[in-house]
Amino acid sequence: MKIKITMLMILLILVSSLFAANMKVAILDFAKKDSDSDYVAKAMMKRDFKIIFKGEKEMDLVDLSKSQALAKKSGYTNLFYADIADITSMGTELGADVVVWGEVQSAKDSEFKVTAKILSMKSNEVVQVTFNVEKSSKKRQAAIKENLIAKISEFSAGEVEKLFGIAMQYFNSKNYPEALKAFTNLVEVDPENVDGYFYLGLIKYYQKDYEASVEYYQKGLEIDPEHVDLLNFMSKSYDKMGDVEAAADALGKIIEINEDKEIWLRIGDLYAKVEYFDEATEAYQKAIELDEEYGEAYRQLGILQYNQEFYEAAIEPLEKATRLFPDADDLQKKLAKCYKKTGKIEDAIAQYQGIIAEQKDNVRAYMNLVNAYFTTEQYKEALETAIKLNEIAPEDEKVKILLANAYNYSKMYNKAKDAAEAALAINDNLYQPYRILSEINFALGYKKYEKFLELEEKAKEVYGEEADRLVMERDEEKEKAHNYFLKANEFLKKAKARTKSSSELRYIKARKATIDQLLKATEKGFF
Repeated sequence: MKIKITMLMILLILVSSLFAANMKVAILDFAKKDSDSDYVAKAMMKRDFKIIFKGEKEMDLVDLSKSQALAKKSGYTNLFYADIADITSMGTELGADVVVWGEVQSAKDSEFKVTAKILSMKSNEVVQVTFNVEKSSKKRQAAIKENLIAKISEFSAGEVEKLFGIAMQYFNSKNYPEALKAFTNLVEVDPENVDGYFYLGLIKYYQKDYEASVEYYQKGLEIDPEHVDLLNFMSKSYDKMGDVEAAADALGKIIEINEDKEIWLRIGDLYAKVEYFDEATEAYQKAIELDEEYGEAYRQLGILQYNQEFYEAAIEPLEKATRLFPDADDLQKKLAKCYKKTGKIEDAIAQYQGIIAEQKDNVRAYMNLVNAYFTTEQYKEALETAIKLNEIAPEDEKVKILLANAYNYSKMYNKAKDAAEAALAINDNLYQPYRILSEINFALGYKKYEKFLELEEKAKEVYGEEADRLVMERDEEKEKAHNYFLKANEFLKKAKARTKSSSELRYIKARKATIDQLLKATEKGFF
């Protein structure tokens, strides 16, 4: 039994020694400044430091004979004036965390002034401390302990903060290679530093080394399993690696700590991406439970149901989403298709008409009704309703957009242009008016292009003055068409700069390709 206990104690001692992280301090030399200080300088190096460090639990003194031999080998007669690069080199060779060196000078009344320099091998920072000692060994050792050893402890205690500050400077300036070194240095000094692991993971994430980023996040989570930022970015790294389930699992751990609608939304988006429709639906519904006015969750849930062709189920979330995002044309179109597919568009029109009958100033009901009329291609009714709506809310930019669309669908291009420009006068950052202006110019240009093609054919069948007249008229129509297409293209560029909607950007890309072809076809000298 005693043997087993002894073995266990030995094992514990070995394990403790493996995980010991005492600071290694190398004392290089303390030079005498005058003959009177010779005794004190030698006594410090021969006896004082050995005695003092025996009582230090968190510091280990590097073998003084090795330190002094290296100092002597350096060639400096007084290390106090040595180049820091040389001191650093000696510290590296000695495997030290902190290097100390200095000089001793006689003062007054049998006192001696000690000036010491302390170098951190981690941050390369140097501090200096000056204090007086007496010739008496006990008083001298007490003064060294009180001043020098205390300063080393204080200096080391602030190392983590200093190292973190240095690392953050590199990180904020986007010097990621140096930031990586600095944060690695930090966690070596302080292995429990969670923020160090977080930033190491973030640097690897920015460098697109997602596997390495996850490893750092996991190290941080071993220390603090409920660190939300670590879980959040670990999810992003897993997502980049294509491991959606692991990404969702990391977000799920955040939910366990604190329910958050945005986290539920992200979980839903992750599952939707890999077509885990039931899980995605549940996540979006959880987000809505936390906030019944959370438009993004309604949008994503509606689109999810729509893409699965569950048109009936898609109606309610899309109705909510279009109410919260009245400018989202893609949502309006999806909702309209759902009404159409389920045979409910006329019901929707009747519902909006009923609301307007009871609430004559209900702007939202008018807007929904106009969009419903657009869906059923009842452009006359859409225009009439849009005109009434404009009378109710003449300063509303969204109303101007609907009115411009209504005039555009009715091919009343001048009035459509005026309404679109009125919307831009209210808010120049809107993309819809620029899109409408592009469509107007495209339509006018295409009319001229068709006229040009017609005259081109006619000119082939006649001769003489009649042919010359038709060619001149043809070229005029061609130039007008070209100018309209140029304007359409300019407005399309402005629309693109003002939207991030994927559906709108797809439309703009397709329309631009068509315009580019027509611009080429109407260039001078093409025929």
